[in-house]
Amino acid sequence: MKKVSSLISVVSLALVMSGAAIAHQEHGHHSHAHSHSEAEAESQFVRAEVIEIDVDHHELVLRHEPIDHLNMGAMTMAFSVSEGLDIDHLNEGEEIKVKVERKDRDFVVVAMKSAQHAH
Repeated sequence: MKKVSSLISVVSLALVMSGAAIAHQEHGHHSHAHSHSEAEAESQFVRAEVIEIDVDHHELVLRHEPIDHLNMGAMTMAFSVSEGLDIDHLNEGEEIKVKVERKDRDFVVVAMKSAQHAH
């Protein structure tokens, strides 16, 4: 009986320890995934030069570097701009960083920042 009790104690202890190890391992992956997604979000910003500004239609013509997450090479093209973004302060020839997403059949600038202040 004493051997059975000792065996149960050892098995219980092993289960508790493995559960703690699994919980620690899952926590480690969670925080790593969070850091990875933040880095991935930042990497979606690309450098672009403002070629033309159409305030009335809320559009920009940009000469941009490749946009990898959209499988788009470097080119000059027109983009719609999300309603919440102010383009009035931009100047032709200005270097900016933009984040572009595909919405339906349109490519839309969903975020932008100054290229000088961006890391």
